Amino acid sequence: MKEQCEKEVIELHRFFEQWFKSEIENKDEIYTRVENVLGKEFILISPSGKFTSRDEVLAQIKNGYGSRKDDEVPYRLWVQNIDCRFLENNLCLIMYEEWGEVDGKLNARISSALFRKNDQAINRVEWIHVHETAIPTE
Repeated sequence: MKEQCEKEVIELHRFFEQWFKSEIENKDEIYTRVENVLGKEFILISPSGKFTSRDEVLAQIKNGYGSRKDDEVPYRLWVQNIDCRFLENNLCLIMYEEWGEVDGKLNARISSALFRKNDQAINRVEWIHVHETAIPTE
């Protein structure tokens, strides 16, 4: 399960980068990739401490399609330092760094993500909870 979670972290962030840059088509059958991996009780806690529900996150992503398409400095998004912190039964806690370059400025956060096994999901895991903390980049 550890390997599936690590793969999911990488692939979903790659999807985000492509989605926001409109490098993939804005079609429901493509977007369902995100809907199918966020558990029904999914919640995101941002670096500011704001709680965002699954429905709100999905709407933000959907509405963000192509939002980085015309950036003067190409938008980039990647993850690194992925570490499995806990694995038991059907649950796995992964920590990773998410890095982004927006308009030539770096931003970074360290994230803790709780996954649950789900054989119906693309990598056989679903996101349940993500908590992000900002990493100073200067």
